[in-house]
Order: sequence, then C-alpha cells, then structure tokens
Amino acid sequence: MEVYGSLVQQTLGDRVEPFSRPTQLLTSQEVIDALYAGVHDNAISNYMAFYSSELGGIVTDPALMVVSADDHMVHRGHAVFDTATLTQGYLYQLDDHLDRFYRSASKAALTPPFPRNQIRRIILETAAATKSFEGNMRYWLGAGRGSFGISPLECLQTSFYCVAYKSAESPDPSIGWKVKTSPVPIKDPYFATLKSTNYLANALVALDAQLEGFDQGVFVDSEGYVAEGPVMNIGIITHEGEMVVPPFEQTLAGVTLQRLLHLVREVLDSGGTDVLGFIKKVSQRPFKLEEAKQAKEAFMVGSSTVVMPVIQWDNTEFLQTKPTPEVGIIALSLRALLEEDMDPTANRGQHVEVPYGFLTNA
Repeated sequence: MEVYGSLVQQTLGDRVEPFSRPTQLLTSQEVIDALYAGVHDNAISNYMAFYSSELGGIVTDPALMVVSADDHMVHRGHAVFDTATLTQGYLYQLDDHLDRFYRSASKAALTPPFPRNQIRRIILETAAATKSFEGNMRYWLGAGRGSFGISPLECLQTSFYCVAYKSAESPDPSIGWKVKTSPVPIKDPYFATLKSTNYLANALVALDAQLEGFDQGVFVDSEGYVAEGPVMNIGIITHEGEMVVPPFEQTLAGVTLQRLLHLVREVLDSGGTDVLGFIKKVSQRPFKLEEAKQAKEAFMVGSSTVVMPVIQWDNTEFLQTKPTPEVGIIALSLRALLEEDMDPTANRGQHVEVPYGFLTNA
C-alpha cells in the first residue's frame, strides 16, 4: 500500500497534498464490512429499530439504519419529520403528532407513500420491534430518491423512515436552564411553522448558546419579540399571574405546549389552584425580550424537555430568594401537571398502546 501510494503521489504531482492517502474503490462486501466497523457506541446503545420504505421493512441492527444519498431529504433538505414519546409501552399524543406531520407535509408539497393508517401502523410496529417500553419514535417523509437535481419531480417516490431510539438522560429540572438570546436570524414564518429537516438555524442557535456557557438559545425577531428555542417552545409567568406563550405565527405549534395549555385551562376553569398556585390567566400573545426578562418566571416546553425552568436569561436571573432559593417553582408545578398527563395509567385518552408481539414473539 505504501509503494502504491508513492506511485500515485509521483503520478499526480502537485495535484495532491503531501502525505495524502489514495482513495479506495470498495467492493460490496467491503462496504458492508465498513458499515459494521463504523457503528459508533451511541448507535449500539441507543438505536433500537428502524423502518425504511426503501428497504420495505424494519431492521434492528444499527449498522443497517441507512438512507440513500440521492434522497432529496439528504442533499436538498426536502423532508418533514415529527417525534412521539414512547412511555410505559404507549405512544403519547401520537395522533396529534401525526396531525402536525401531515400539515407539514402539505406545506412542503409532499405526499406520503402510504395511507395514514399504514403510516400509523408502521410507527407502532417499529416501536413493538424494540421490545422496549420507553424511548422516542422519530419519523421522516422525504421527497425520495432519483436524482441530485433541485426539483422533486425527478424523484421516483416519496420515502418514509422511522427510527426508535432511547431517550437521552433528562436534565435535572430542579437545576433549571440558563438561556441566551441568539444572534442567529429567526426563520421566515412559513418555514418556522413547518417542521422540516432544515434545522441549520436551530443547530446554530444551540451551538452559539453552548459555546458561551448557556444551556439553550432563544430566537428573537428583529423587533425584539421572543419566538422559541432551538427545539422547544418558551413561555413566561408575569408578576400578575399571567402565563404567556408566543402565538404560533412565527413559531412551531408545539404539540406538548398545546396540551399543557389545555391542562392549565382545565384546572383554572375548575377553580383549582393547588397545582398551579400563582397562575390566574393563560394567554397566547406576543411579548418582547424586555417583558420576558422582567417576568416572575420563564420556562421551556417540549416533548423531550417536558417543562424546564429558566433560571437565567442572558444576565438576568430568575431566582426567588424568599425565604430560600427556589428554582422555577411554578414551572415545576406545570411540569408535574404534564407528567401526570403523560402517565398512561391516568387514562386521559392521549395514549396509543404499542402492539408488542408483532415480529417479536413477546
């Protein structure tokens, strides 16, 4: 190999950098071997099952969870996705997530390759193939394979993928998050309200915050109105007891947030105060960065986040010190309300049972 490399170096001359290696032309078997050799520890530990419409079924080997390079989802970002939580053997709010998935697909001019009942069945049976009662189900609808051009009309058929993976260890809600106003420009409303695979701006928001020592970043528009985090919604509690979240005009309509708003309104309508305590009113209206930093509390909401108190926003701290420090006590009450709803034994009509036994003999 060293002799061959030397000959290539002499032949190509200045067209290659010194000490570079020749590029291998792989056989089919070498490709398979490389897939197995390249599986990283996170995949082995956490990727449980994968469905591909291109394969026509489910695999549980992480080495085989691959997507074609000429799928427009890969090289053009023309795809939508959504995620449902697997908890105690049930999928939480699956149909609400599917509703949003189909709205996103319509806005992205994508038609699923199968009817909705088949898509739903694939998700449930991919969950069943894991033999696990906990995790996440993420699924994608891509424009499909067929070319490296720009137009999806060149694609053969839309593609559908679904992966079951273990949930990351949840951050401690009693510690809370520090968030940073992001310099990354906010998305155009059309794309901000569409859950596509183009998450470059979101990734840069998270990266900018973490490099500065914060936990999360926050999109704020050019007029100073707060929008959302990189993968979660955000809200505040005013000193007057108003719970406020931004309207879904330039933010993604969070399924978990919508459920939380419904639950809080239920409690308020029933006259209950034990769970929520301080909250007297729920509003969905625009609010500026200044109002957020002057609020009594701020919090973030998402399917994996549930509810996370914000303890610091830029240089503004949200620490209550009477009589002892309490981190986001109202936000933690909201979290408890949502966690109760996420428990399938509560039987609130938000869960779909996974059909264990399918392909598993469980």
